Amino acid sequence: MFPQPSEVTPELAEAALNCVPLARARKLAEWIGPSRQLTGSGVLKPALAIEACQVLGIELPPGRLRTALDLDELMRDWEVACYAGYIIPRGSRVRAAARLADMSPLTVLRSWLGAASADLGLPDEPCGGCLTILHELSEADGPLDLAQLAEAIQSPEPPDPEDGPCPGCGEIHDPSDLAAVFGYEDEDEYLDDSLEHAEDTVVSLMSYGAVAVLAAEPVGPGGSGESRVRLTPLGRLLAESIFTGCAPPAEADVATLMEVLSVLPQKIAEQMAVPWLAARSPAAAAGELLAWAEPADPAQRLIAMAFAMGIGPEAAPAWREWADRPGFGAYARMWLSEQGEEVPEHPGDQAWLTVEALSAADAKISPEAMPLVLGAALRNADAGEASQVLTLMSSSGHPDAEWFVESITIATGVEPPTVRWTLPAGLPGGDVYQLKITLRGVSKPPVWRRVAVPSGLTLDLLHDVLQQIMGWEGGHLHVFSTPRRNYGTPDPELGFADERKVTLAEVLTKPGAAMRYTYDFGDDWEHDVVLEKILPPDPVPRLTCLAGKGACPPDDCGGAWGYDNLKEVLADPDHEEHVEMLDWMGLESAEEFDPAQFRLDEVNARLSQLI
Repeated sequence: MFPQPSEVTPELAEAALNCVPLARARKLAEWIGPSRQLTGSGVLKPALAIEACQVLGIELPPGRLRTALDLDELMRDWEVACYAGYIIPRGSRVRAAARLADMSPLTVLRSWLGAASADLGLPDEPCGGCLTILHELSEADGPLDLAQLAEAIQSPEPPDPEDGPCPGCGEIHDPSDLAAVFGYEDEDEYLDDSLEHAEDTVVSLMSYGAVAVLAAEPVGPGGSGESRVRLTPLGRLLAESIFTGCAPPAEADVATLMEVLSVLPQKIAEQMAVPWLAARSPAAAAGELLAWAEPADPAQRLIAMAFAMGIGPEAAPAWREWADRPGFGAYARMWLSEQGEEVPEHPGDQAWLTVEALSAADAKISPEAMPLVLGAALRNADAGEASQVLTLMSSSGHPDAEWFVESITIATGVEPPTVRWTLPAGLPGGDVYQLKITLRGVSKPPVWRRVAVPSGLTLDLLHDVLQQIMGWEGGHLHVFSTPRRNYGTPDPELGFADERKVTLAEVLTKPGAAMRYTYDFGDDWEHDVVLEKILPPDPVPRLTCLAGKGACPPDDCGGAWGYDNLKEVLADPDHEEHVEMLDWMGLESAEEFDPAQFRLDEVNARLSQLI
C-alpha cells in the first residue's frame, strides 16, 4: 500500500513542513547535497556521521564511533529522509533528491505522507496496532484517551484450552479457536504491552503533527483523569489517504484484494473491502474468494475464509458448489452446516481442519517452537490418545499433515502410525527411470545425484524425492520447467500447471529428455533433471539413490553466488565475516562443513522415510 494525499492544500503542506521529523530530514538532505560517501553497510562513514550529528545537533556518545548504525537519533533522521524521498542512497554514495527543491504542496505532502505512513509499517509491513489506533481516532466522535486506544488494539480474549484440539479425537470444533490458541501472553502483561504500543504510536503521530493532545479530563463521573488525543487535519489526511485511498478498487481481482486485506486488522479490512463487495452479488464475491483460497497457503486461506464467511447467508450458492469436494471442501460443509443445511458428511473433515488451523498458526510460531506448543496442547493425553491424533492427522489428506505428525512425535515421543507411501492407481507402466540431477552454477566441487524412481511418480512426489536426495530443508516454492509448460503448486498468481496431475513419464518420454527443477525463487537453485536410462519394471516400487557428489548448499545462503562466498569465508579464518558465518550456520568450526561430503547411505535412509 503506497498512500497518496487525499487532499492537497497550502495549509496542510505548511503544517507538514513544520513537523519535526520532516524538518530534520530536510536539514540532513541539504547537508548531504550532491554526494556523500557510504560504507559497505549503506550508511555514512563514521567521520561523516559525526559531521552530520553536529549539523543536526545530535549529542555524540563517548569514545570512538565504530559505525553510524550506533547513532539511533541520526539513523532515525536518515530513515525519515529516505521514506520522504529526500535522499537517494545508491551503492557507495548518497545524494539529495530533486524532490528536496520542489516546495509545491503536492510534493511536500507526498514526502510527509511517505514518512508518516512508514512509521505505521507501510507499505511492506503494516502494523495492525498502529493502524487500528489511527482508525479508532478517525472514526471516533470525540477525543480518546490511551486506555481506550490500548483496549482497541487488544486481541479478543484467548479461548479456553478446551476449545483447542481435543486430545481424544484430534478434532477442533471451530477452526478459528485453534488458531487463536497461539500467541497469547499473560493478560496483565498483554494489557501493559497494549498501553505501551498505544503510547508509542500516539507519540509518533504527534511528532508528525497528526495528533493533538487535549487537557486531561477531571477525575470524577464520566471523566478518566487522563489526557485525551484527537486527529489534526494532517491526521485526517493520513487516515483518509490510507483507509480510503488504498482500498482495493471495485474491479480488483481477488489476489489484489487479499494482498491488502491479509495484512490488516479485520475491522479495517472489512471497511476497505466495501467498494469491492458492493460491485458483486454475495454469491459472486464468495465464489471468487473460494476459488482463490483453494490453492493458497493455509494462513492466507484462513483469512480469505473468515472474510467469505462474513458475507452472509446470501452467499450460500457459492458454498454449495464446493460442498462435495474433498479436503478444502471441508470449509464449505462446515459453513453450510452452521446455516442449518444438510450436507454430506466427510469423516476426515475435522482432522483436515485441525491440520489446516495448525498450518495457519505455524506462520506465527518458529519451527523449533512448534513441537513444544503441540506437546503442551497434548500434555494430558496418554500414548493411546496421542496415537489417535496422529492417526487422524495422517489420514486427513492435508498436504501439511506429515510435518505435524512428525512434530507431535517429537513432542510426545509417540511414534506415528505406519503409513506406506504408494503410487496412485492408474499410472502408466512400472518402468524405472534413472535420473541424473545436477545443481547448476555450483562447482569445486560440483553437486549432483543419480537416482532410480518409478516412471509413474507424479511431479509433486518427485519434488519430495529431490528434496531428500539433494538435502534441501524445504519451505520454499519450487517449479518444474519443461518445454511444454511449468508445473508446481497451483496458484493463480504463479500460473503453474498442477504438478499433482502429471507424471514423470508424461514429461520425460525418452533417454536424453530433460527438464529443470528450480527451488527457492529468491536463491534460484536450478537443477537439471535428465533421464539417462529407462530400466525394466520393478515389481516393488522403490526409490534408490545410486550415486552422487558434493554436499548440498545451506538453504537461504544466497544462491550459487552466495554459496561461493560462503565457502570462501569459511575457508579464511581471518575473514571479517568468518565468525558471523559460523554463527549463522550453527557451527563451532569451519571443519564441520565439508562442501565435498556426500553420504550415499544417509541419502537412502532419508528416501526410505518416504516409503
